[in-house]
Amino acid sequence: MKIIKYIILLFITFTITFSAQAQESKSDKEQEIKSQKIAFFTDKMGLTPEEAQVFWPVYNDYWAKKNKIIADRKDKMTYFADHSENMNNDEMVQYADRYIRYEMELAELLDEYHIKFKKVLPIEKVMKIYLADYEFKTYLLKKIRESGKDDKE
Repeated sequence: MKIIKYIILLFITFTITFSAQAQESKSDKEQEIKSQKIAFFTDKMGLTPEEAQVFWPVYNDYWAKKNKIIADRKDKMTYFADHSENMNNDEMVQYADRYIRYEMELAELLDEYHIKFKKVLPIEKVMKIYLADYEFKTYLLKKIRESGKDDKE
């Protein structure tokens, strides 16, 4: 009975947290990865339903901001890669400096959200965010490699 209650609360939390995002059109693969990430993090962090309800909105906000910085950086670096042969030294310095600013923005964002995470979770679960993030990347890479092997067979 306790497990069923936990699953229902987790489902409600998931529905509330992602209802706004669900309105946006996302590919099935993105939704599948997002669902896997939620389950992975919830399990690895040992989130209670109450913790999940306050954690996921903060974490999703963090990732939205992080993804924007990453997308901006990717655009700038792609432009640089495509046009670097025609750039002078001053332009190259500007791009190199901009790259470092992106890295600093990411570090500042993490510092800002580290404080927010500590306000909504106990410190041991905050550390588990960082571990789960690293482990989830490893998990995804493993799944990609496995799916590549399946395609070759």
